[in-house]
Amino acid sequence: MTTVTTETAFDRPSTHPVPWKPMVRVTWLQHRTALIGVLVLAVGCALAMVLSQESTHAAYASYVARGCVANPLHGPCGTIANSVGKDTDSFSAVVIALHVLPVIIGLFIGAPLLAREIESGTYRFTWTQEVGRTRFVLTTFVMLATVVTAVACLLGLLLGWYGHPFEVVGVERQWQSGLFDTTVFMLGAWTLFALALGSFLGALIGRTVAAMAATTAVVGGLLIVSFLDLVHGLLGVGAIATSKITPNGPGIGIGALNAGNYVSGPPPGSWQVRGWIIGPNGHVLSTTAANNMLGRAYDAIGKNFANNATTRWLSLHHYTYWVSYQPASRFWVFQGVAGVILIGLAALLVFATIRALARRAAH
Repeated sequence: MTTVTTETAFDRPSTHPVPWKPMVRVTWLQHRTALIGVLVLAVGCALAMVLSQESTHAAYASYVARGCVANPLHGPCGTIANSVGKDTDSFSAVVIALHVLPVIIGLFIGAPLLAREIESGTYRFTWTQEVGRTRFVLTTFVMLATVVTAVACLLGLLLGWYGHPFEVVGVERQWQSGLFDTTVFMLGAWTLFALALGSFLGALIGRTVAAMAATTAVVGGLLIVSFLDLVHGLLGVGAIATSKITPNGPGIGIGALNAGNYVSGPPPGSWQVRGWIIGPNGHVLSTTAANNMLGRAYDAIGKNFANNATTRWLSLHHYTYWVSYQPASRFWVFQGVAGVILIGLAALLVFATIRALARRAAH
């Protein structure tokens, strides 16, 4: 008995492969509406940042001119810092909008990228025209990824410029979850990941609307989880512990360690990952008990934080205040780790997309 193997059009090697340039042109024609929409959205965000920064940067210029960067407790520096802080609502709105950008990319560009081809059946024609599914997917994905990632990186860069005054006066910190995910590097990585995830779900599900809904849920969910927990968990890796800190607030959670609230050890710009108090019996106090203890200390010293009065009061009553923190020098290290993870996941998703299409073609 003889078995005959039939070669399919999907697997037949192309003797005259289509050049890359025409494929890029076709990709542009197919997706120009979505790309133009992304560019319009990006221009809108950029204009919002440029127009909103005028009063912020004017106050910041006065803050710098009066020497408040080196001595924030000097003269009118507090009043100027408060005037900068009044603009945080506009800044926060822009940060929220940039968090939505990867979701939009995954929803309107990534999910329909292959799902529309599969749902309409046009992939049977497209992948037999001396293009092949692998070249088709790679060419389309690389072009779209280049455009949307470049746009995201530029917006992240512009946000860094916009937020610099808030960082200097201490109103906002780049370590915060919301800002950590919207830097020039991380916003580009999240956008690339969202595009790859949407493409994969589109190839896997094969229905445009269903793929769009799944992409929105997954990308949006991951961004929320990152905001609430992942960034904080990442920053806890390798944190440095010290008791050479003078608490001047609740201090048991997270926050910036500035020049005004440390004795030695953490340099300005460091980020407190966790704080805790050890009692006379050597046990760690609960958050409620620790905050109550600090409240008693502040009342006892009359909220006079000079000369490390809080630390001396705690020491007198046999309590020790500890924090774990990340120095400012590690910020871009963590950015690189988180960004590389997202880029690596995007690469795996592209590979998985090609495999999913191969299985679909085989059937």
